[in-house]
Amino acid sequence: MSDWLAYCVITGDELDTQAFGHRHPFRDIKRKWVFELAYGYYDPDLARLNAELRSVELRIQSLEQESAIQEKFLAETPFRDITVLAQQLSDAQDAIRQVALRRAQLSLDSQEVPGVRAIRQVLLSTRRQQAELAERITRTQGQVKDLEDLRRQLASQSARMTRAIVADEWLVDFDFVVCPRCGSDIDAARTPPHLCYLCHQEPHQATSRDQLLAEQDRITSQIRETDELVASRRATLQGWARELAARYEDASRLGAQLDAQTAAFVSDMATQIEVQAAEQARLESNVARLEEYLVLLRRFESNADERAALEAQRDEVSAAINRRELGQVDAEANIRALEARMLSYLRDLHIPQLGDQLSVAINRTTYMPEVSGRTFDELSSQGLKTLVNIAHALAHHTVAIDRNLPLPGLLILDGLSANSGFEGFDQARVSDVYNLLTSVAVDYEGQLQIVAVDNELSRDIIMNLTDHIVLTLSQSNRLIRIPGS
Repeated sequence: MSDWLAYCVITGDELDTQAFGHRHPFRDIKRKWVFELAYGYYDPDLARLNAELRSVELRIQSLEQESAIQEKFLAETPFRDITVLAQQLSDAQDAIRQVALRRAQLSLDSQEVPGVRAIRQVLLSTRRQQAELAERITRTQGQVKDLEDLRRQLASQSARMTRAIVADEWLVDFDFVVCPRCGSDIDAARTPPHLCYLCHQEPHQATSRDQLLAEQDRITSQIRETDELVASRRATLQGWARELAARYEDASRLGAQLDAQTAAFVSDMATQIEVQAAEQARLESNVARLEEYLVLLRRFESNADERAALEAQRDEVSAAINRRELGQVDAEANIRALEARMLSYLRDLHIPQLGDQLSVAINRTTYMPEVSGRTFDELSSQGLKTLVNIAHALAHHTVAIDRNLPLPGLLILDGLSANSGFEGFDQARVSDVYNLLTSVAVDYEGQLQIVAVDNELSRDIIMNLTDHIVLTLSQSNRLIRIPGS
């Protein structure tokens, strides 16, 4: 908002030196922006369309550069036509398949060497026997381990049975005369005969010593049987180990025979195998190269399609811009109205004649006023700059009201008579300024508020402005007062 109010407030130190702060670079650029927005030079939708058009044009330019590079690259190759390239790629892939078939046939031919098939079958049978023997040995070793674990368990159980037999003989059937807990005398007559006189419970039938001895004999027999099984399994393992070693010797002998049988054939076919392998490698390399060229050509075709779509989009955006420009506000008409209004106000102010004929122009680059061909900075005196500044500011606000341009309806002018004397021509110019301000304020009452601040005016001017003076201040009656004064 402060940028728009820069067109509304002209202080006393700027009235005779600057036009809306044009000497300050940052204020000046904002002054130009506000001018373009207010007078219709800047249209947001049009700016968006122009930015979109620029983006599309840059993408088209990028595609054109990429296409030029691709054309230059492909011009030096025999693969410019995508149809020919695709056919060559298909032929190369067919050739690779043919080479692979020939190499597979060479491998099959090696099996037709006399005696090779029989030796190979015997070798395969021997290797199957090796695998079966290895599996049996592994399985039997597991059984031996389980039997050894069982023997240890039986031996432990036999030891416990021995301890039970000894305990039954030495630790059972004691008579207690005193309580083992409290030491009191025990009288067996106080307890019924079928109960224990010590714990008052019915005694259970304990296992007899003969039963324990019979169980120990049975466990001992199981231990012997287990030892026999372990010995048998170990003997079987030793036999299988010898047989497995023999099978390894047979496999080694058969492998040597097979190598001897096929050595001559492989030697004869080695050159042909090398030729086929080299041919396959060359064809695969050629296929890879052709596929790379095919990718480039397809990319080139997609670039052409994308470029056509972008060109259609560019034409559409350009048409939208043309329609927008035809329908936008006539900014030049607004500027011409501003020039005419400022010229009228300068004539009302009776400024000195600067040339053969008084004229006003708004520079289309700086948006600054030029009076009779002179820029604001080239005007001869501060008094003349003050008059031009007042006419310029008033013209902006009245044209904005007449043409419905977005400027706030407020104008504050400070120090109007600061560069004028109190006699003759100077006072006439000051009177012209206040007459113009009064006339404009009456014509645009309710639409434009004009606040003029001045230090000291002649009595005649004050008498003419009696109805318009709102506030008079002095050194003893200030607008901002010191507390207690």
